[in-house]
Amino acid sequence: MSSLYFTAWADESVQEDSSAIQSETTEKSKEEKKKEAEKTLKEQKKELDARLKKSQQKLDEFNDNAKTTEEYIDALDEKIGILDSELKVLNKEVDEARKKVDDLTKQIAPLEKKLAVLQKTYDESQKEFEKLNDDFTEIYKAYCMRLRAIYISGNDSLIAALLCSTDLSQFLSRYEMIKAVSQSDTELLKTVNSKMEDIITKQGGLNEQKKALTASRAVLRQKRDECKKQQETVEKDLELIAEKKTILADDRAESDRLFAVFTANAQLYTEFRNEDEEIAKKVNAEIDALLSGLKDPDEVTTAVTKDRSEEEREMEEQTKSLYDGSDAALSLTYPVPGHYSVSQPYGHYRNGKAHTGIDFPAPTGSKVVAAQKGIVIKVRRLTYSYGYYVMIYHGTDSSGRKIVTLYAHNSSILVSVGQSVVKGQQIAKSGSTGNSTGPHCHFEVIIDGARKNPANYLNK
Repeated sequence: MSSLYFTAWADESVQEDSSAIQSETTEKSKEEKKKEAEKTLKEQKKELDARLKKSQQKLDEFNDNAKTTEEYIDALDEKIGILDSELKVLNKEVDEARKKVDDLTKQIAPLEKKLAVLQKTYDESQKEFEKLNDDFTEIYKAYCMRLRAIYISGNDSLIAALLCSTDLSQFLSRYEMIKAVSQSDTELLKTVNSKMEDIITKQGGLNEQKKALTASRAVLRQKRDECKKQQETVEKDLELIAEKKTILADDRAESDRLFAVFTANAQLYTEFRNEDEEIAKKVNAEIDALLSGLKDPDEVTTAVTKDRSEEEREMEEQTKSLYDGSDAALSLTYPVPGHYSVSQPYGHYRNGKAHTGIDFPAPTGSKVVAAQKGIVIKVRRLTYSYGYYVMIYHGTDSSGRKIVTLYAHNSSILVSVGQSVVKGQQIAKSGSTGNSTGPHCHFEVIIDGARKNPANYLNK
């Protein structure tokens, strides 16, 4: 069976309940996401690079004549998916690196201020130390000269000076002079010792300041180096992102071109697989907002309507006629009578993007009908995405889940918002508006806001 399309389901497989399979798939998906999240960005990049290389080797094996085949397009879409994943990883790495740069920049500023204060304090202490050294040098020189004089004169000369006194008065005068000189020498020695102690103390403080200054410089240097490294990572990744974006754009354009040729040759039209993600998000957000505001039929029945507009009251009256807690809401007819072949089933493309419905190829102008009775809740005419599309609300199933169907890419729409429709009533004409390779009907089943596989609810 083709991975791009298949023709029809056997009745039994269509009716098979896929809830268990979906639950298992969801659990696997959560586990895979958890494992992926645990990998470092570096590991993810390495793994994706290896996969990309392998994917490109596979593409290179095809010759030119094989490039419009299903196999080649699948291989190209697989490469596109890998490239897209690589870009996401690279963007994460850039975001993380930029965050680190911001954090480091915030750390660097106060470190620079602290270093400036330490440097100023150290410089001032150094000047004080140098002055102490200069003062000590002068005092020490004077002390050394005094010691030299004492040494030259010797103790005998001092005694002789006393003994040679002619009288007591001269003796006492010489004694007082010698005593004064001795006291001066003692004071000079004390000053020398004091200055030496000051120098030693100052030297210790200066050493501590120098140690703190050196440590602060080392931390600052480390932060600056790390910041530079992260900035280089950002620049390198941005260059790589630009390069891969170019490759990705070229590959997407080539995939769409080849896919258009393939679907035209097979007459099995569907959507292009490389629609802009931002556009898709915008459209889905609009739909999700609408779905979140839907009311159960029983809620409407008991609602107070006196303050509501005529249009709102009419909409609520229509809603009362919807299925209320019945699984009949899930018994759906095919949206394009007589056209049961499927060009693209519900699931994921090879590039990883989800296909949220089933595509039924049909010539432009073919009848598109309501899959079940309901009320039209949305009509949009876009030049992108779903193109001209209709949404119908059918009420709730036995589990109380709200059931909505969507019909897209029509050439014209024959109903309006608020209009009640019955099962099988024509609501539009098939076409190829929006993101489409050719005329077909894109059909979705939405249960409580979540897209489900329509194959499980369709009956001819």
